Amino acid sequence: MPRFLLLALMWLACLPALGDATTPLQLLDYESPHHPDLRLNADDRQWLRDKRELVLGTSREQLAPLEMLNESNEYEGITADYLGLLADALGVKVSLRAYETREQVFHALANGEIDFMGRVTASAAQQHHLLQSQSYLVNRPTLVARLGDAPSLKNGLQDRRLAISLDTITLPVAQAMYPKARIDSYSTADAAMAAVAFGDADVLLSDAVTAQFLISRNYSDYLRIIYSGPASVSGFAFAINPGNPRLQRLIDTALQSINKEQDVSIRNRWGDRLLLSMEKTNLTADEQRWIEKNPVVHIGIHRYLPPMSYFDADGNYLGITADLLAMLEAKTGLTFEIHTRPSFTELNEAVREGLVQMVADRARNPEREAYLQFTRPYLVGPYMLITRDGPDAPKSLEDMAGKTLLIGSGHALVPLLRQRYPQIRIKEAQTNFEALTLLRERQADAAVQAEIAVSFNLPRIREDRLKVRSALNLPLLNETFGIRRDQVELFSIIDKSLRSISPDALTELNNRWRSKAAVAPPSWRDYRTTLYLAGVGSALLLLIALAWGYAMRRQVSQRERAEQALNDQLRFMDALINGTPNPIYVRDLNRRLVICNDSYLKAMGADRHSVLGTSLDQLAVPEAPLFAEDFKTILAGGQPLLIDREVHIRGQRLNIYHWMLPYRNAQGDIQGIIGGWLDISERQQLLEELTQAKNDADKANRAKTTFLATMSHEIRTPMSAVIGMLELALKRADQGQFDRPSIEVAYGSALGLLDLIGDILDIARIESGRLSLSPERANLQELVGSVIRMFDGLARQKGLRLELELAGDTHSDVLVDPLRFKQVLSNLISNAIKFTEQGGIQVRLEAQAEGPQRLLVQLSIKDSGIGINAEDQQRLFQPFSQVPGQHQHARSGTGLGLAICRTLCEMMGGQLELHSQPGHGTTLRVQLPLSRLDPLPLVPRPAQAPSEPPAKQALHILVVDDSQANRQLLCEQLRFLDYSLDQAQNGVEGFERWQQQAFDVVISDCNMPLMSGYDLTRKIRQAERDQGRPATTIFGFTANVHPDEEQRCLDAGMNGCIFKPIALPDLDRCLRQLAPLPPRPAQAPPTTIRYDIQQLDHLTGGDPAAIQRMLQGLLHSNRLDLAQVRQLQSGNNPKGIAELAHRVRGAARIIKAQALIEHCESLELACSQGSAIAQVQAALARLEQAMVELDQDLLALSTRQPSPNTQQ
Repeated sequence: MPRFLLLALMWLACLPALGDATTPLQLLDYESPHHPDLRLNADDRQWLRDKRELVLGTSREQLAPLEMLNESNEYEGITADYLGLLADALGVKVSLRAYETREQVFHALANGEIDFMGRVTASAAQQHHLLQSQSYLVNRPTLVARLGDAPSLKNGLQDRRLAISLDTITLPVAQAMYPKARIDSYSTADAAMAAVAFGDADVLLSDAVTAQFLISRNYSDYLRIIYSGPASVSGFAFAINPGNPRLQRLIDTALQSINKEQDVSIRNRWGDRLLLSMEKTNLTADEQRWIEKNPVVHIGIHRYLPPMSYFDADGNYLGITADLLAMLEAKTGLTFEIHTRPSFTELNEAVREGLVQMVADRARNPEREAYLQFTRPYLVGPYMLITRDGPDAPKSLEDMAGKTLLIGSGHALVPLLRQRYPQIRIKEAQTNFEALTLLRERQADAAVQAEIAVSFNLPRIREDRLKVRSALNLPLLNETFGIRRDQVELFSIIDKSLRSISPDALTELNNRWRSKAAVAPPSWRDYRTTLYLAGVGSALLLLIALAWGYAMRRQVSQRERAEQALNDQLRFMDALINGTPNPIYVRDLNRRLVICNDSYLKAMGADRHSVLGTSLDQLAVPEAPLFAEDFKTILAGGQPLLIDREVHIRGQRLNIYHWMLPYRNAQGDIQGIIGGWLDISERQQLLEELTQAKNDADKANRAKTTFLATMSHEIRTPMSAVIGMLELALKRADQGQFDRPSIEVAYGSALGLLDLIGDILDIARIESGRLSLSPERANLQELVGSVIRMFDGLARQKGLRLELELAGDTHSDVLVDPLRFKQVLSNLISNAIKFTEQGGIQVRLEAQAEGPQRLLVQLSIKDSGIGINAEDQQRLFQPFSQVPGQHQHARSGTGLGLAICRTLCEMMGGQLELHSQPGHGTTLRVQLPLSRLDPLPLVPRPAQAPSEPPAKQALHILVVDDSQANRQLLCEQLRFLDYSLDQAQNGVEGFERWQQQAFDVVISDCNMPLMSGYDLTRKIRQAERDQGRPATTIFGFTANVHPDEEQRCLDAGMNGCIFKPIALPDLDRCLRQLAPLPPRPAQAPPTTIRYDIQQLDHLTGGDPAAIQRMLQGLLHSNRLDLAQVRQLQSGNNPKGIAELAHRVRGAARIIKAQALIEHCESLELACSQGSAIAQVQAALARLEQAMVELDQDLLALSTRQPSPNTQQ
């Protein structure tokens, strides 16, 4: 019991303390009551009469300007003004009770200690389960950032430090709005804003009213609003205990009775004018779409125009225009990109060039209206006249006649001032501050500036020197935005947004910069006078220092130049002497060596110290006495001496060009000589070599001349025999005698001439590198034996022995070019026989094995002839070289054989050597490494009849040659060989003959006028392809034996090449080796012939010549028709086929070729009945076969008939 009494006493003692937790306050409201007549029911009115007093709770954690407590415990702010209107409307008394914390106020309301509380948001009411009245102030989320450091809002403030005040916004709401930001919570809005202002946070998220109030009161130099969002559905309201809904209804009724003028008055009173102006502009759908397409607007501003537009030391854009652009960004959603220019003139140029869409701080005038549209003015004020302080200062523009007036460059007043006051000299300054500086420095008499600019700039100038003289009677300043005339939508958006800003808001914005503007950074123009004076003084000191330095430098330079000139002279002399690649020396009058260069020392093989001072007598050169004589001559005559001389220095013989000349002193007296030489040994050697080369060339030329004379002799000798013998044969033929011996002599001489030409061609092939080998299997013993047998008769005619000795494995088969091998052996044996008069020639063939597949063949030809001396042996293997001598054989031949033989041996991998002595004969040795081949297996063969040459075919040949003699010779040879032929004298005529007849072979000269043989061949081949004719065998016929000629014929499309002249056996062999013509059936006995020959006898009267001509005509006609038949086989022309069959049938009736007639009638019938193409083509093929058979029969018959005496 005593313990219980003690506790009770203690509780009673604490009651005063609990009562002190709340403090009574006095309401301080500024809004005049309006005494509305609320339409309340009787119960509500009775409840209010009974209640008589409402208690509102608040805390010491105030949130200006919604709730503020001053030191006199007075409660004021936006909530206090609305609370006074509520008390007046409800007719009750409102008492106030203050708690230390905001949470204590919520707890008191929940416990019923108070009736309601203010500035409660919807989230706070829900959190504490309280009733909420309608809002009396919108809660617009607002972002605040430092001047010039506004972050981008596009990425949701990612990784940015976001400060919030817990008494204005809760942490969950902030996290929901900006989930990517790093959120820092502060207990009060003032603490959160200070954190942003001084760099502890990047952005502040707060309500608009609180943010604007705190910025205007404390942080206008640091912060600005960068974003103001749409108002929330529920703003700041009163919170009521959940058990008292009647009070909630009564407060809502009272708040609804407050008119709009009172709302605006309260908000304006507490600094919300600018926020009212930051509400979104009511834009049209087209304007909103334009903003979406063009979110960034390029605007031009003056770089230095405080307080309208300027940049601080940190580069932050400040001024009235900067704040206004921030408001426009919030109202429209646009972003302005700033482009600065130092003057209005350059701003005008930027607009005209399309670099910006709009410009700021522009006044309207007629000139600018040509390319700009101007919005509603956002700054209006008078223009002031500023002068220096003094009694003679002008008081108005009328006093400025003849004086200088300063105004901003490109100012809108310039045209008006020039018009009204032509006597005033207008001078334009880049900036307003520059104008004041120039005025202070007496570079002008007065300046014109707007009043707001003057109030900003004059405090920075010494006020005792400049003063505002008067306000000018000029149009007021109207600062607007100038927008390009092509930006119609932009103009509508900006102008509409400006008009939605109240004049009070603009006035407050302007006054804030007038009364408390951040000082712009100083410019160099602020200190122009000081800088000028400092510059002039520095320049004078610099000039004095430069003058003194120049004088000192001049003295030093003169001395340095003198030293340098001396050094240059010494270096020049050294370079002149030692740099010369030829020896140079200087000797004095006593002939002592004074100077010499490095080339002299090198030539003499001595060092400088050992030779300087030596005389000519000490010169280790055998020709030194000659030099001494030259020295005397120069000293006596005083003339230079230039001479070629041969000297011997250090044992070497040199040819030098020696020069010496006297040198004199200033008085012209000779002091010595300067000498030197050029080594011309190489030049002398070149001259000697040139002389030797000339001699060799002359010798070679003489050798060529000798060769040509020899060739002339060698060619004329057989040619004279050919011409003489043929002439005798012709004369004797006129007498009816056949002179066969003369013809044989001419024939043999012609063959010798061909051999001579062949040797020359082999040399040409060797020199051009075209000579080639064609190795094949051959038996050594057989090759050598055949050559021995060929020359055995010639040796016996001269009474000489021709012996063959075999040694070693000579019976083996080897891989060798047999033709070239026999050519070498034949030439060597022929020479041995030619130069041997008695005795004999011994040929030895020896083959030694060098491996399983290699054989070394040694061939020696030893004669007992006249022999050759050693000097002549050196020249024998050169082309066109012969051994001189008195023997008749020394003048025969061309001197080509041995050269060809040695070349052929070297091409076969061997060598040819000659050993001879005069009077003891000559030995020629050939060594050839050859591949040995395995012997062929012996296969027993049945005895066969001797092989016969290919059977001769019945060929129809066309000869084309422009040479009558060559053409006639070939035709006669072909007639002799029993071939049918026709001829043409040029390519054009030959092609026409080929088209008219069918020829088996064409032999054409390669080079002819009008059309060459190559072109004729190409034309025939093209016609064969176009007409579908079978390919004709074509041979080229040419006297050009150039190695490339045969390839040229093949490239043109020919089958081969025949070289002129060609012997009958060769021509016959060439034609017999042709591929056989299409097989012809064996000639049937006369009883099975396909035509009636008696019909020709009847038609011609039995005349053989007429029959022959008839046969030839039929053969020609049949071949033409056959060519057309083959051409029609490749097409579909029934009419043409029928006409051809009719024509062939008419010709066949002449000789009663019954089979051919039947084929023609069958083909005509098939064409007339419109048979299928396949049937017509089959009938045409049968006709072709019948015509081929007829062609063969006619050709065979024509060759058996006696030829007429007419030339084919």
